[in-house]
Amino acid sequence: MLDLIHPLPQSEAFERTCKMLGLPVKRIEDEGTTCLIQMRKMPLIGSINLISRGPVWSSDTPRTDYLNRVREEVKGPLAINAPIGAEAPGFKLLSGAALAILDLMNPNAMRARLHQNWRNQLKKAEQSSLRVINQPIDAQNHKWFFEAERTQQRSRKYRSHPPGFILAYAAANKSQARLYTAMNENEPVAAMLVLKHGLMATYQSGVTTEQGRSLCAHNLILWTIMSDLQKRGIRQLDLGRADFSDGLTRFKVRSGARIEKLPGTYLSFRQSRSGKSESRLRVSSDPTPA
Repeated sequence: MLDLIHPLPQSEAFERTCKMLGLPVKRIEDEGTTCLIQMRKMPLIGSINLISRGPVWSSDTPRTDYLNRVREEVKGPLAINAPIGAEAPGFKLLSGAALAILDLMNPNAMRARLHQNWRNQLKKAEQSSLRVINQPIDAQNHKWFFEAERTQQRSRKYRSHPPGFILAYAAANKSQARLYTAMNENEPVAAMLVLKHGLMATYQSGVTTEQGRSLCAHNLILWTIMSDLQKRGIRQLDLGRADFSDGLTRFKVRSGARIEKLPGTYLSFRQSRSGKSESRLRVSSDPTPA
């Protein structure tokens, strides 16, 4: 696949996970461009094709032309949710989310980029008894994390990928789903789950305790993640939404992240046309499971 930075829903790792779970997906590629399409069923709309956080393309790609060709290749309604940089075919359904994206670089440069308050919290954590361990996510060893995250979702009223998807991701992409845990006297006090996918990684979820919060454990964990990923050649860390909570947004921005605003979700329907033109797009797909 193209040597570009792929957000999680456009990555080969996500594609492998969907196929392992029997979820229908289709990849369409052209020179300098690729997109992964998920086939879903939505309330009221019914069956729909979704391009989430895509297409992914090089800077010199004629984007509008590519999107029009993709539209011709896909049967049924097509929803596009991406920083597309070109007018999408169809009409706008939803406004775009704000994301916090961390560009990974030399650790000295990353540390200098930290907000002073964030840096002071990191120093506090570094001088404490905390230590961070980095392990592949495991259903048995990390049952406590899944339970804590499930409780947190209920209390804060949000949804994330369920444990079944995370464990399938771990099985389909060996050692690419990592849990970074802050330990204090052999007890976990906070943790963050990160999914690696090519040149990018995604912060998936995190939990903490009162002790972890008082020791600024999440600062130490995130700094450890940033340093570890940078050493392994990963260029960006997606910290997720930056428009849900002022406190979380502040934490992410002060870590050095920039805010990237997605333009929204667009819906289009295939237009009937007489005759067929030869397409240059390369299409690979798995059949929809019965």
